[in-house]
Order: sequence, then C-alpha cells, then structure tokens
Amino acid sequence: MTMNPWDIFLDEKILEISKKKSVLDIGGGSGFQKGLSKYKHLFSNNYKSFDIPGMGADIEGDIHEMSTASESVDGIICNAVLEHVVDPIRATNEMHRILQKGGAALIQVPSIYPYHGNKGYGGKPGYGDYWRFFDDSLSYMFRNFSKVEIVKMGGYFHALIAFFPIQSLRKFGLDRLAIFLDKVLRREKGSTTTGYIVFATK
Repeated sequence: MTMNPWDIFLDEKILEISKKKSVLDIGGGSGFQKGLSKYKHLFSNNYKSFDIPGMGADIEGDIHEMSTASESVDGIICNAVLEHVVDPIRATNEMHRILQKGGAALIQVPSIYPYHGNKGYGGKPGYGDYWRFFDDSLSYMFRNFSKVEIVKMGGYFHALIAFFPIQSLRKFGLDRLAIFLDKVLRREKGSTTTGYIVFATK
C-alpha cells in the first residue's frame, strides 16, 4: 500500500535524527512511546528520554526550564507534547537553546483533534490539553531556527474521522477512505488537518 506523504516524511526525518550523536526525546516517558517503538532499532546509546517526574524518563524536569546545558544535544524528538504545556513558545525556545548549531528537532503537534488530557493513572501524574496549532503559529514558534519544514498530516476528512466515536474502525479502512476523499475532493491542500510534523534545524 502506498504510504501517506506525512508518513514518508516522518520516516525520513526519524532516520536523520537517529544518526545524531545525542538525541533527547522530550515528553518521551520511559522511551520510544507514542508510535516510536518501531524506530527503536535505528538508535544506539545516543538516545535519552526527558519527561516530568513520575513518567519513567531517563531525565526528569520541566520543558519550560530544562536543566540540560545549552547547545548540548544535536537531535530532539518532541511528539504530541506542546499541546500539553502551559507555554509552548517558551518550550520551543528551550529546545532551540539546548540544540547545537546544525542540530535538528522533530516535532508533532495536533491541529483539528479531540481533547486528550489525562487526569493521571497508575500512579503517574496527569496533564492538561491546552493548545491546537496551525502552520501560522508553528512558523512563528520556530522563527529562530535557520530552516523549518512543516508537513500536514492529512486534510479535512482525515481530521473529521479523528472525532469518529469508534476509533478502532480506523484500522479497518476508515483512514484510507478519508485520505481518498481528501485527494478526490481536493481537500488535502486546504487549511484543515489533523496535525503537523515539523522538522526544524538550528
């Protein structure tokens, strides 16, 4: 089956990040979560996870004010995190600060997507769900980086099925139907999308 453009982009950029000498997965919990487990084989001992206390990360802290030294890492992954922080612009500036010159950050954020805060479970801390993003806001947030690539994750119908009450049906063809409708009805180039993948180089 033909891969979606955003999946191809993600695969390419994960491979690029995996070749960095030091990679910090911000909001990564105990490591390689949120769909990243399939890429684990690409990384060696260059990978560490960063998260709030209680999430099982290698390094614990606050994304708004990380103890990580300036220009100390050359690769960052930040998957489905910025919507959960109080100040995503400050968090983005922190990522810029800790990246070495020429380093890169791979970020995924939602746009038109359901609420997905968490009140805490199994002794783990909870977190809110504060923000949604568009290419305008992302261009502003990453304005201090030397190069920024922004890729949409689907169009109108792909965003619409994110609100479908039976999400298990997505794996049985609902995703493919939405992508087909977006392409045929030319909605894939509109402003509505499920989310974005950002690849920012310092």
